[in-house]
Amino acid sequence: MYRMCLVFAGALLFSMPAITNNAIGEEPVTAKNDSLEGIVAACQEAKSRFRPLTAEDLKSVKAELVEALSRLDARLKSDGPNGEDWRKFLLCETLQKELQQEGIPNRDRLNQVYQRYASGNEGLGFIWFLDAQSALRRMLMVMGAIDNPQTKTLYEQNLDKLANHLKTFAVKPTTEDALDISESVRWLTNARQAPELVEAVQRRFNQPNLYAEVSAEFVAAALGEPVDDTTAIYDYILGTDISGTGHTIGQTTAELTPDANHGVVDTLLFATTYSTTVGSHGPVCIYSNGTTHIGACKRLWVNEFGIFSYPAVSNAVTQTCINDIQARRQIIERIAWKKVGKQKSSAENVASQHAQQRVNERIDAQASKTLDKAQQDFTNKFRQPLCDHKLFPDQLQFSTDKQSLQVVSMQIGNSRLAAPAPPPNAAKADMILRVHESMINNFTLDALGGMTVHEEKLQAAVIDMIGRLPDKLKGDEDQEPWAITFARRQPISVTFSDDGFKITIRGSEYFKGDAAYPAMDVTAIYKIEKTANGFKAVRQGEIQIFPPGRQQVGGKEQIIRQLLTKRFGKVFEPEISDDGFLFTGKLEKVGKMQPVEVQSRDGWLTIAWKRAPADQKIE
Repeated sequence: MYRMCLVFAGALLFSMPAITNNAIGEEPVTAKNDSLEGIVAACQEAKSRFRPLTAEDLKSVKAELVEALSRLDARLKSDGPNGEDWRKFLLCETLQKELQQEGIPNRDRLNQVYQRYASGNEGLGFIWFLDAQSALRRMLMVMGAIDNPQTKTLYEQNLDKLANHLKTFAVKPTTEDALDISESVRWLTNARQAPELVEAVQRRFNQPNLYAEVSAEFVAAALGEPVDDTTAIYDYILGTDISGTGHTIGQTTAELTPDANHGVVDTLLFATTYSTTVGSHGPVCIYSNGTTHIGACKRLWVNEFGIFSYPAVSNAVTQTCINDIQARRQIIERIAWKKVGKQKSSAENVASQHAQQRVNERIDAQASKTLDKAQQDFTNKFRQPLCDHKLFPDQLQFSTDKQSLQVVSMQIGNSRLAAPAPPPNAAKADMILRVHESMINNFTLDALGGMTVHEEKLQAAVIDMIGRLPDKLKGDEDQEPWAITFARRQPISVTFSDDGFKITIRGSEYFKGDAAYPAMDVTAIYKIEKTANGFKAVRQGEIQIFPPGRQQVGGKEQIIRQLLTKRFGKVFEPEISDDGFLFTGKLEKVGKMQPVEVQSRDGWLTIAWKRAPADQKIE
């Protein structure tokens, strides 16, 4: 459960300070530009358009809740006894009774049910629970707003809060202001107020927050390889049984095909097969050599649903040289020579067609296993887990031009904000990643907010995903296992600015064995510096570990502070270097990837890599 969430948590907890990887190129298209000044003015104007909520609003949110509960009920029915256990835990019978009554349900009972949904149990992270929880939260808000004189006051306070945070964000954007802006927008959305203002804020801030790019040269290097293969040949051409061997020598490569809506890659084969065969036609044996020139293409494309392909197509041209014809009688040999000479052109055409068919079948068969595995991994390890937990990006767009394959993604989550502006330009490179802090902050809030993560489950999830356990995730053999209950608000936040980054992990409660410890925030600040071989992140001072909102610690807090200092000292090292890396497996042939640019500013982290010379190794 929660494997993708746990792995992401582990990556942030134990690998985030390491300067990361992946890619980007063309400047993105900018969304409609609503100025911050205009939106601030709209906040004031919206005060006069408060709309008191009515029974019709309650009826609407109640219908949304009933629909979400219907989907949940169907899912729990399919889960047998485990589903029944969930019904009892979530007080489903209590909620149904309240919804079946006329008038406004009992708010205290609905709150009791809501607390079960919001309890932080990791199983509640699935979409069927999350939809019901969100719908129930909206209903509670509408119920509390109807005929409540404080609702208008809260509305005006939220507009003032939104305007103030927009003003400070305009001067110097911060992660905290972005979260406050998104929370005001979420309040307005749930309270069914100021829809035009909400749309204006979303237009202004909801631009893609991840861009990646891989160059055409990298794709060609990754997919290209020499071909040197000897196989048996069995054929039947114009009544003659053919047998022998074929030695194929050539090269595979790849080219990108421009497409605005998919990543399209043509895998190409250029090869020549040299064959030595014997043809048997009755009493006649025909000894020949052949040369077949082959050109083949298999088109692949990728989108948000996975990796797909067309059947291979090819063109083959065969030329043969008859070395000898043998028969038991000389007259038969002379007749055979004449007949073979007349049929040579037709036989070569048939041989070419058969060669094309063999090449197509072989390419499709070889590609099938790889593509099936890639599609299975994409679905089972990426798309489905994220969809099941409502974590799949709100936008995931692939495209290609002649120079590169690009990925543009936007992670918004539950009424939050993405990037307020396009990313900075990046150096020309083979791989480029530009990620905005909002992508990480939005993802971790949805994945980890209020969730309790246990060390052993995190370790198992990481091993399942990447096949090994990094040293930073290994616990101390003489220590009891730990667990963290992440804060509901901003469980993990990352800030990219001023050629550095800041990471804060907020735990509302910590556990070591059976002992529980109070809330603590763990913060590390790094500056990025260029080195002779790449880049490094240098920690600024010691790791900061304090209770939320305080800079002093008391008795039991001092105990957990010492434990956290030891634990996160492994993670947030004084210096973390990035001098390049090598891929493993089939991509190892690409060679060393050397960082050529690392920059952090205005909420964006940009990293670019080039392929190093083939003889350069990682020390």
